[in-house]
Amino acid sequence: MVTSGRTRRAVVALVAITSVSLASACGSDSQAATGTGGGVEKADISVAVFPSFNALGAQAANADGTFKAAGLNVALTKVATPAEGMPQLLGGKVQFALMDMTVPAVARSKGVPLVLVAPGAKGTPPKDGFGVGNLWVRAGSPIKTMKDVQNATFGIPQINSQIWVDIRSAVDEAGGDSSKITFVEVPNTLSALKAGNVDVTTTSEPAGTAALDDSSIHRLAGYTAAGADLAYAYVTTQEFAKQNPNTVKAFEQSILKANSAVNADQAKRVQVASTYVKAPKALLEKARYPEFGTEAISPSSVQTALDRLVKYGLLDQAKAPKAADLLIAGK
Repeated sequence: MVTSGRTRRAVVALVAITSVSLASACGSDSQAATGTGGGVEKADISVAVFPSFNALGAQAANADGTFKAAGLNVALTKVATPAEGMPQLLGGKVQFALMDMTVPAVARSKGVPLVLVAPGAKGTPPKDGFGVGNLWVRAGSPIKTMKDVQNATFGIPQINSQIWVDIRSAVDEAGGDSSKITFVEVPNTLSALKAGNVDVTTTSEPAGTAALDDSSIHRLAGYTAAGADLAYAYVTTQEFAKQNPNTVKAFEQSILKANSAVNADQAKRVQVASTYVKAPKALLEKARYPEFGTEAISPSSVQTALDRLVKYGLLDQAKAPKAADLLIAGK
């Protein structure tokens, strides 16, 4: 299996660099006033989000006034990937960041004290074989089943990421051996597939729905992220959570409320997505959306994520954080 380690080294390097920024971040956090009467300590906050359906909770809470009603003045800061939010979080430029579960878990194992505040998207099973995430092959490919992927060259946006873990899990669950897959990082997955550079690739939504009209490729299968458990979460620093408990609680409750709203209303999902996802409205109406967490993050959900990361070698069992380490004390 070709996993050059470049991505993992980049994550480790990012953790090392950003941990140096932690002192300054903690210093700025400690200046926040102590809340009284249940009011928020820090009303003006920034949240790092990336332009995918996974950010619908924060986008909806900002658009419909849920944050405002909780006493929060929120600015959403765009980042390209979950990992890009970490240096901004630790440097104090943002107070919360949306991340997949891989990033805070690996960071915590390296001594960077991040904590999970509120749930984002959950792993959502495919419906009629079509999922939020899907696998694709070229038309006429000899790869016919998920198990067949074990012998393929797989084009993926980022090796050693949560998507990488999800693909490996799906192949193993289908009876294949994911350790035999040759993973290759490609900037545009479908272009790499159609050019013949890889045998299989993956898409997120709404790119997958759009790809259904391309006769040169064939959808192999949908897959479920994160073992059908918590896939993404809003994260803050342990120090910010300690100094601003009311702000953190108000943020969590706002996300939970917004998540419930988008889960229940397809029209709302489409309307909110159209404000930040670059895609035609007709495509957004047909796309598959993930379900979002509507309850506080549980230790069992965190442990599920940690176990998967240990299984696939992204965390060392001896150095892996405990679920409690990633949760706010006293919750």
